Amino acid sequence: MADRQDRKTLQQELESAREALNQLRYQNEMMLRWVEGAVILVDRQGRIIQANKAALSALGWEEDELLGRRCHETIHHTLDDGSEYPREFCPVYAALEDGSSHHVDGDIFWRRDGTSFSVDYIACSTRDEQNRINGAVLTFRNLTEMRLQEAKRIHGMKLESIGELSAGIAHEINTPMQFVGSNLTFLREGFTDLLELMHRYRKFRQTVCRHQEFAALGEDLARFEEEIDVEYLEEEVPAAFDQTQDGVDRVTGLVQGLKGFAHADRSQAKQDTDINAIIENTLVVSRNEYKYVAEVETRLGDLPIIQAHPGDIGQVILNLVVNAAHAIADISEKNGQDRGRITIETRQVEDQVVVSVTDTGKGIPDNIKNRIFDPFFTTKEVGLGSGQGLAIARTIIHDKHGGTISFTSTPGQGTTFYLHLPIEDRTGGA
Repeated sequence: MADRQDRKTLQQELESAREALNQLRYQNEMMLRWVEGAVILVDRQGRIIQANKAALSALGWEEDELLGRRCHETIHHTLDDGSEYPREFCPVYAALEDGSSHHVDGDIFWRRDGTSFSVDYIACSTRDEQNRINGAVLTFRNLTEMRLQEAKRIHGMKLESIGELSAGIAHEINTPMQFVGSNLTFLREGFTDLLELMHRYRKFRQTVCRHQEFAALGEDLARFEEEIDVEYLEEEVPAAFDQTQDGVDRVTGLVQGLKGFAHADRSQAKQDTDINAIIENTLVVSRNEYKYVAEVETRLGDLPIIQAHPGDIGQVILNLVVNAAHAIADISEKNGQDRGRITIETRQVEDQVVVSVTDTGKGIPDNIKNRIFDPFFTTKEVGLGSGQGLAIARTIIHDKHGGTISFTSTPGQGTTFYLHLPIEDRTGGA
């Protein structure tokens, strides 16, 4: 009778333990599902047994494909320099071995597609009812994404400040240039009238000074004409007016370019956008970057107006043009070559506008082509490049406009970047 009662009690305790275990599993699943950070659970052998949506998204895996894989060999296998990361040095492995906890700030994890990202993470062991280590929990944050978002925020603030500054400068320059242009027109017309008066005066002088009583006056006027070199003035002053007008036109064009950038994105909504006009404004603004190293050729096709954020598109094209100029400058300095060439083409292909920017620069080495759009990756010397330009460009084209950005490159010969932008808005106006 006592044995039966003991078995019944034991059975009840077992059922209660099972219920508690199921409840604990449910709580763990809920915590994994709703926690903001990325969380991975591994068993005693380091195999992944659970991962929340944030972790799956960050690592680029589907849940059924990730579960059962060894954590270290899947996401933590290689150092940033490409060398192997020994498992025995892994903090998750240490947590499984001795129950220690580790906070690591500044490491890299690897995605399924072979790309990496910067992380900070915490690795802690988990224990069973007998206080034995039965696994570990890994919580991590994608620092690359966080830094990129912060960089985009700061970049946006800078662009807004630059836009306001450009608008002010454009206004300050535009007003006096209007005076200069108006006065130049007045002076040119006035000089033309004076030349006509001079020609008539000469005819009058030649006629009058034939008389003996006006001979001395005629000689005096002739000497004065020779002293001031009237023929030289007749030839050179109109040329000086032309050169001055060209300078005024250039400054006016620069002002218009600055105004185009300054007022491009005052609205958060997309607006009617002329891609060719943006390219022309960009080339005016960036001229100082390329004029000493490259000739620029434009082949702008007949394009429809598209819905876009013109300021963002302008920044992408500006970045591509500046990068092209730097690539040409690098190879010119190294090989002592003459000026290179930057070619910008636009065309419509079905329901897209295609922009290509081609340079005759140093090209992109094969071993880094898959990292070109990675945030904070740069081949420039320290202090000369932040590695944000192309990453932000990809975000602008892909995320904000539903388009694509790609490239082809031959080391030593040059690179072409392609922008494909949909004519119709695919992002709901965001």
